[in-house]
Amino acid sequence: MAFAAALVLRLAALDLRPLHHDEGVNAWLASRILAGAGYRYDPANFHGPFLFFFSLPFMRLLGESVFVLRLPVALASAGMVPLLLPLRRRLGVAGVTAAAWLLALSPSFVAYGRDLIHETCLAVLTLALVAMATAWKDTGQEDRFVSAAFCAGLLATVKETWVVTLAVLGIAAVLARLWTRRPLEVPLEGRRPWGRAAAAFAAPYVLLYTSFFTNNRGLIDSFRTFLLWTGRGIEGAGHGKPWDYFPRLLLSFETATVACAVTGGWLALRRRDSFGTFCALWAAGELAAYSLLRYKTPWLALNVILPAALAAGVLFRAAWRWPAVPRAVLAILFALGLAWSAWRAVEVSFLRFDDTRLALVYVPTDRNVGALVAEVREAAGRIPPGRRPAVRILGRYAWPLPWYLRRLPGLQYRHEVPPAPDGDVLIVDRDLEGKLRPLLKQRYRRREYLLRPGKTVVVYVNERLGKPR
Repeated sequence: MAFAAALVLRLAALDLRPLHHDEGVNAWLASRILAGAGYRYDPANFHGPFLFFFSLPFMRLLGESVFVLRLPVALASAGMVPLLLPLRRRLGVAGVTAAAWLLALSPSFVAYGRDLIHETCLAVLTLALVAMATAWKDTGQEDRFVSAAFCAGLLATVKETWVVTLAVLGIAAVLARLWTRRPLEVPLEGRRPWGRAAAAFAAPYVLLYTSFFTNNRGLIDSFRTFLLWTGRGIEGAGHGKPWDYFPRLLLSFETATVACAVTGGWLALRRRDSFGTFCALWAAGELAAYSLLRYKTPWLALNVILPAALAAGVLFRAAWRWPAVPRAVLAILFALGLAWSAWRAVEVSFLRFDDTRLALVYVPTDRNVGALVAEVREAAGRIPPGRRPAVRILGRYAWPLPWYLRRLPGLQYRHEVPPAPDGDVLIVDRDLEGKLRPLLKQRYRRREYLLRPGKTVVVYVNERLGKPR
């Protein structure tokens, strides 16, 4: 049931909302790779290679569209529900079921599980790593240990914050063992599994960062990136927010998960439950790490919500043994909390997806951007055959327009106004109009469009193209 709900919420009308700024950049890169331009990891921008190589098979099989671009992330997000199954020994059936519903209906996981961004993949692979590592601890099977190492290798190719995730996981594991007074056990003997695990980690790391050995510098850049991104994380780099940003965000949208996680974490600490304490410390560690960094985007909260949902499972594992009345009260409150989460998920993802008054809505594209794209395409279609077309986008923050218009011949994208800007169609940031207009030597028809809240662009269509047909 939870898996079905997760699939419906993530796949329904997946192309309803236009690509937002970050998705537009990722879509552009993915389209270039599909067209044969190749991929080279950029340590300063665009995060890791995983998302692009993960998307490529879907695009080759199904073509390029907003739906197809978002499809792999949506499926991965929904796949978190069955990934919880290896944790049944630790959380029980009731705990896993509760965690599954919290993740399936989470407004944040639904919203960003419908986006072509990296963060969902980071959360999915983190859960896979924890599930495999826990299964290894429970069974001692070497294959589970190697699978955990493979998941860690994939995790390291998603984005630079994988080191934050692994650091928090390691610290939480050690502190949980100390609190529960259990020794750190390693259920492996001999050296062979460690070699296999090292190879399992290295294989995806080396293959993806080197673009399958076509860019060996990618390995060096995968370490150099930390020098570049550390400063951004501390300074904010245009995304600076106060320390309490994530607590307020979580209380507003993930109310049920927060309430259950706090209670479950308290029970785990009180009873010295090893796995429950680990999940509670993992959630607290992620919250502390991302709250300390000034650089904050709302999708970073996924790294907190995941362990919080697992900590919430501790509450329901314990409640399974409660008397009937308090168990029924908890079930009613939980159902109400899930209903609230489902409503917030629908509100953010289907109804108000371009309303920045909702904190989960970030850098959205206006829902009517299709009219802008249609006008530009219609005007470009009137360019006489045999003449080299000139369609220019002028402005630093024009995404996702370059992707939507990528098939137009003669498309150019410049951050600044060139000395000779005249062309057939000009799409310019309204803030740059003062620089553009004195340089124009030809006559244009002008029309304004809202690209995103607070950002207007102007379309100039050259009058030599004639009137629209």
